[in-house]
Amino acid sequence: MSEERARTINTLREIAQALESDQSTKATEILGTVGPEAENGRPSVAQLTYVALESLDDWYAKHGLNGRVRVAQRDVPRTIRNITPAIEALATKGRALRSTPSLLQRNPGQAVAGAGAFVVTAAVRALAEQQDTDFDAKLNELLPEQEVSEPPAPVTPAQPATEDAPPVAEVVEEVPAAVVEEVVDVVDEAAEPVQPDGDDPQVRYTAILETRFMAGVKEFAQWMGDGHAVTGTGLPKRADIKDVAATIGIDAEGVAKKPEAVEPVASDLDLNVPAEAHPTRYATSAQAIPELMAFWTTMQETGQAQVTSTKIQPGANAAAFEFEDIEQLDAAENLVATYVAQTLSYDADDAAAKQTAQFIVNGDSADGVLIPRLRQLEAMDLIDLADGKPSIPAALQPAVTKGASQVAK
Repeated sequence: MSEERARTINTLREIAQALESDQSTKATEILGTVGPEAENGRPSVAQLTYVALESLDDWYAKHGLNGRVRVAQRDVPRTIRNITPAIEALATKGRALRSTPSLLQRNPGQAVAGAGAFVVTAAVRALAEQQDTDFDAKLNELLPEQEVSEPPAPVTPAQPATEDAPPVAEVVEEVPAAVVEEVVDVVDEAAEPVQPDGDDPQVRYTAILETRFMAGVKEFAQWMGDGHAVTGTGLPKRADIKDVAATIGIDAEGVAKKPEAVEPVASDLDLNVPAEAHPTRYATSAQAIPELMAFWTTMQETGQAQVTSTKIQPGANAAAFEFEDIEQLDAAENLVATYVAQTLSYDADDAAAKQTAQFIVNGDSADGVLIPRLRQLEAMDLIDLADGKPSIPAALQPAVTKGASQVAK
């Protein structure tokens, strides 16, 4: 075994062990030491990506992992959260490694490497549970520790976040084009990167699957399972608000006592301010969080889920939305359109909802628009906001425009 591969395996092991022991900060610090070039006893981004995705393809093929691997989105750094479901779905088809060019077209190289490491950890955990053994024993079997001539340099603990320095878990550096080329060079040359043609059905479908929104849909399906108990009024139970909200990137928690009002963050008041992290939203009921209710309603309206008198369960149209299921394009676009319409209109003033929808579709005046709803769509990768103006990624135009137009009428 080469020195480079040995270093890569050891680094992947360190990240997995940190994540398994609930040391996510340490894991992201280790990821932060992996750069464009192999140095200080650490592999390059390209090397870490290759070994992680190669391992996943192999394990899925040999051990029947389909449907068993669960990456809890609330535990994943925001910057790589939408990539983990894509990698997991590709691995089920044995195509994670060969699809690296497509992944790199839409994401920084370090983000792809980090997402691969998170899915590797989840896969080892799933295999350990499947075979009734402990995590470290399974890790030692799948990725045994390697001898290397140069031990890695000590990881420098992250400094506390300040206004000028975001938390390490949210930092993912852009990787030079040379690194992207290095990763692509080691994968199957037959792999064809997705062309940025917004009219191509495959491109449209892939673009939807790679959004943070679709990551949330898949995480919600994992939470729901075959059925999950709900309140008598068909809502998430108070204890479940945190998990359900986390599927769509909302930090919330159910509480018994009505919380005091909290001042909104600056980016919810001014579109020219870059999106900021929100403080935890405390609520006695899911109904107090309209963005969450918009998602909950969407899942039912599209048949992805249905609520009975006691539980929420997969609906008549429940779909896995795998990467190769191009026939699911219409369902995927309808899901996005419904979510956009619900997010803009749920428990909102009709005039304000209409103005916000027209702002998305036609670039109308921003006066009176519902900025928090726009921020939610931005967080789900369905629209972009720059210099106070919205834009829709080309491949998402049909779905997002359809949803916004329903409200803009």
